[in-house]
Amino acid sequence: MRSMSPELTAWLRNRTDNSVTIKILHGDVSGRLFWRVFSGGETLILMDSGKIPIWPWLDIHELLSDHGFGVSAILECDTKKGWVLQEDLGSCRLLDVDDDQYLKYLNEAIDMIISMQRQLDSRACSDSIAGRRSFTPAFFMAELENTLETLFFRLLEVPMKELLTLQDEMRKLCGMISDSTVFVHRDFHSANLMVHNGRLIMLDWQDARFGPPAYDVVSLLRDSYRDPGFSWEDRAKKFILAKGDMNMFQIARTACQRNLKAIGTFALQYRKTGDTKFLGYLPRTFRYLADYSRICPQLDNLIEKTYNILDEYSGEIDLRDFRYSNIPGVREKK
Repeated sequence: MRSMSPELTAWLRNRTDNSVTIKILHGDVSGRLFWRVFSGGETLILMDSGKIPIWPWLDIHELLSDHGFGVSAILECDTKKGWVLQEDLGSCRLLDVDDDQYLKYLNEAIDMIISMQRQLDSRACSDSIAGRRSFTPAFFMAELENTLETLFFRLLEVPMKELLTLQDEMRKLCGMISDSTVFVHRDFHSANLMVHNGRLIMLDWQDARFGPPAYDVVSLLRDSYRDPGFSWEDRAKKFILAKGDMNMFQIARTACQRNLKAIGTFALQYRKTGDTKFLGYLPRTFRYLADYSRICPQLDNLIEKTYNILDEYSGEIDLRDFRYSNIPGVREKK
């Protein structure tokens, strides 16, 4: 892992007092580094974006901030180096609160999604990168190709014939997702929403773009990190009523793609890091799929095929008990 460079250390000390101390923060797998900075009785967050361009993060930060949405305040920034000194939002995420608070904030988060979709229209986003990027069926399918390769081919060792059949069903899914487009955060879930001074504040907005109206709400309600239980459908229906031009078929299709994409991301993170915690999110996310075929029969073939593969094949990992366990088996590498 990269440590703080002497140049970054000097930059930080020039903007804080001489008694500054720092603590590395873990959890981001993007390649960016974060530190909590203790200076003069206050705490700040320092981000080093490394080789990841900082300008999309700054661009969308400005867009969200200008329209009154919750994001951290930026105190200092070096755009060429990719360094940002920003407000410390604490360590309490939506993921971490108790059940009663979680359900309360879940409603607030849905209201935030609706407000973003209403305010951040194509005109409001015309000067932002978010307004020049969008989801397409080809983009959705490219995400699922990662799932096919990383999880099904490499980790589960599924034969090519089975993969091609599953690929075909995934292509059908991507072609069915609504082509109506609105502002989408793209990673709107409980680990990316901080609870700060009784308010939800967003993180990781740098990939925002235009996409299906259901995308952010299914990211939230079908969250791999925390399951709101049976209430997810009621909240999805309330979202549909607020939007006025949607149905549960769109929710199910978008959620299915989003979950299959997330499954591929967890598999890739495991392969990159060797950390089995990422595998622990797979069973729950696979279990979610059963709801979608119940809601939208067009998804029956895809989900039945997916479940049959999980029941039949195992390789480096074993997901045959995914219906009952959150701990996949892992075969020791030779």
